Amino acid sequence: MKKKYIYLPVLFLVVLFFADKIFLLDFFQTSFYQEGNPVYYAQRRHLFEKLQKDSSLKDKNLLLAFGDSRAYPYSIKTLPPSFANDWTVYNFSGPQAVPAYGFYWFRKILGAGIKPKAVFYVVSPEAFDDSKGLFYEPFLRLGADEEFKNIYWEKFSFSDKLEIWKEKIFSIRKIKPGFKLFWSRLSGGKLKQYRADQNHENLILELGNGEQLAYASASNNPKKLEKDALRLKSIYLSGFTLGETEFFFVEEFLKLAKEEGIKTYLIWPKVYPGYREGYYELGLEKSWWPRIRELAFKYGASAADMNTLSSCDLYYDGSHQSVFCISEQSEILMNDFTGKKKLP
Repeated sequence: MKKKYIYLPVLFLVVLFFADKIFLLDFFQTSFYQEGNPVYYAQRRHLFEKLQKDSSLKDKNLLLAFGDSRAYPYSIKTLPPSFANDWTVYNFSGPQAVPAYGFYWFRKILGAGIKPKAVFYVVSPEAFDDSKGLFYEPFLRLGADEEFKNIYWEKFSFSDKLEIWKEKIFSIRKIKPGFKLFWSRLSGGKLKQYRADQNHENLILELGNGEQLAYASASNNPKKLEKDALRLKSIYLSGFTLGETEFFFVEEFLKLAKEEGIKTYLIWPKVYPGYREGYYELGLEKSWWPRIRELAFKYGASAADMNTLSSCDLYYDGSHQSVFCISEQSEILMNDFTGKKKLP
């Protein structure tokens, strides 16, 4: 009788293995809305469907915006009013998104036969530090499909490949359900918020074409911003090492844009001066940015350093400008596009 107990751990693992497969159901793969980062990455798949059905594209020019959270505000609402009647803007940015995520959607959109007139491609230095693990989390886990993973498998690091292999064994690793959130929603009778049509964050994104305009500040709080800048520098710029992975995907993006004759703007977003100092302490304006500019020149794109081009000095936090600054920056870019005032 005692010998039977030695099989209990094995039985437990077998049950756990099969129970885990519930997360392979289509609901969990495509429509399981938690909160924060996963909401954005799930919503972009529905945004792509919306873009494919948008009949206004027959009569209007299409502008696409890609990048991390610093690209959230680019939208028809932040374009100069003179462009409102002739342009449609779709925003496929994502929280902590590496440039590969922009390439992922750019490639899919062109593959669907949709061709934008112009592209705003926000690239942040932090994403080029391969040692921080941002390529897998959140991009590969939440944003990339199997086709992309198969095509660019050799570009992934061993640690990223290992995480993907783990996902295939235990699908819960890809979904990462928040059990604290589950209990909160269960006890509060709010389980319906897992549905796209009931999730508040998703509904806000669905109001427009993927943009997020919540980072609105009409004035600065210097003490708060300085404190936030120090916190962010310790997270993202401590031990910073410039990697090669994202340069590869930026170049792939620009190659594709050149082949299709699409005007692309590579944008270095402006951040609070206390945080920007961290960039300069690392010499990124002399190492990372010149390489971005060289790629832009090579493929007929334009590079815009908003840290020097933009005069707006309103900030939501140490890492993000207020949405009120994006109108000015959109005007700078569109003035270049129309030839009204070229970038330096």
